[in-house]
Amino acid sequence: MKDTFDKVVMDDSKKEQIRNSMMQSKSKAKVSSLSVKIAAAAAALVIATPLAVNAATGGELFARIWGNLGKSNVPSHQVTVTEEGKTDEKGNPVTHTKVMPRIEYVSQDPEEAERLIGGKYTTEPVVTTIGDTSVTVNTVVRDGMGFVVAYTIEREAGVDCYIYSQQDNEGIGARLNGDSKIELGFEGGEGKVWVDLERSTKSKLYCYEYLCDFSALYANGEAAPIGDHITLVCREFTKTRKEISDMNLAKGEKSFIKEEKTVKIPVADKLGTTTFKSSNGETVKLSPIAMQWDSTGGAESKGYSLDSVNKFKITYKDGSEYIVFDRNNPVASYGILCPSDTGFVVLFNRLVNAEKIAKITINDTVFTL
Repeated sequence: MKDTFDKVVMDDSKKEQIRNSMMQSKSKAKVSSLSVKIAAAAAALVIATPLAVNAATGGELFARIWGNLGKSNVPSHQVTVTEEGKTDEKGNPVTHTKVMPRIEYVSQDPEEAERLIGGKYTTEPVVTTIGDTSVTVNTVVRDGMGFVVAYTIEREAGVDCYIYSQQDNEGIGARLNGDSKIELGFEGGEGKVWVDLERSTKSKLYCYEYLCDFSALYANGEAAPIGDHITLVCREFTKTRKEISDMNLAKGEKSFIKEEKTVKIPVADKLGTTTFKSSNGETVKLSPIAMQWDSTGGAESKGYSLDSVNKFKITYKDGSEYIVFDRNNPVASYGILCPSDTGFVVLFNRLVNAEKIAKITINDTVFTL
């Protein structure tokens, strides 16, 4: 896999980096990323476990997903990155310096959070076990542009399916571990996994995944909208993911799946959206958790490059600003940002109240109600 920092640098290669990040996210739910021809495995539907609703769902959980609980602001800084699989003439790993963007979080008022979400989130855990690893999906919130999933992963001997750290949280998030035999991911979206390091232990990870909905990314309708559920795919292999990917498959086909489970996770109704427009006909569709920019104003898309976006900010009526993205500063205060056919889809790292917004600015284009 490419290094986690390759996808967050604000330079001329941004488009390719983001595309690579999206493809890496797809590998969570598709064995094809391993370049292995495998036999089909029987799907198994796991029924929701009848556990009591977490009383802290509308308070602590929302503060962790969209607030600053367990999070600290990150100043822009430099990191040394090791290029995977590359060595110099002396056999030493090749390294280079990357500039990481500033990330800002804000506190979340629990009462306002409840008003904005309006009860449109799931609260009954859905549990499945694959091999010696257990995955519990606790909460899902969606709006038609993206969805946010709160879940835990448990393994008595230590969770090994993800590689995670503070630096990964600052980059593209936790990555699937090539040295593990476990693979998991949510179908229908491109995501970033943020691991709550404050709550997590070696044997239990608390994860919040921000996913852009496939159906919102492509104007030609090649992806179907999410219906009454999202799908979690879990697989256990007979070998590690890296061992499988390194094999010479020309010697013969073989199925390396030991077990596969396809889990349907119920979802609540979509959050409502508000549309902002510019003087040139472009639109921004916004919900409390996400936003979609249509640079065509509803016209047929001819493709789009995120390279042309330098700054995106929200200005509130009280004069305060939420700088979501600034290429030149640099700032990246969002859950995930995905290029779409017409512009981009972004999932916020805080809840946004449309009624408090004075204007939205993308580059020099201003959007208002």
